[in-house]
Amino acid sequence: MKRDVNLQPLSRDHHHGLLLGWKIRQGLKLMTDPELITDYVHYFSVKALFPHFREEEDFVLIFLDDNDSYKQRTLQEHADIRGAIKKLTGNEGQVTGLLLELAELLESHIRFEERELFPYMQEKLTAAQLEEMGRLINDDHQPFVEDFQPEFWNTRVD
Repeated sequence: MKRDVNLQPLSRDHHHGLLLGWKIRQGLKLMTDPELITDYVHYFSVKALFPHFREEEDFVLIFLDDNDSYKQRTLQEHADIRGAIKKLTGNEGQVTGLLLELAELLESHIRFEERELFPYMQEKLTAAQLEEMGRLINDDHQPFVEDFQPEFWNTRVD
């Protein structure tokens, strides 16, 4: 199913989220200090991930009933990802495992939204509702611009 134009900004964000998982794995493969990767996760969370979650919660999920299983799953997965990010602080001995767990959670969540939630929204909502959703998203949305240094995922950082 072709992605509705009104959901496309969020789908583009998902690309960056999938890249976060890849960057975590790539950084660990290059033996980057897990603390640097954790710094990047916090940076990305503030600049891109948490604003993205807020847009989905405030501008997309509002069109679903509170008891809708897709809405409940999305909110639970957002909470799980936030919790996984919070666990990175203060667990220095377990950071590598926690980073890999976060990468898995994030990738699974994005695939759920792209393959299940967004197609469900496109089928369930009227054209007018999708347009209203798109207006809300576009009035608020700021595309993510990568400016973190060093780019530990491209080369080994010593």
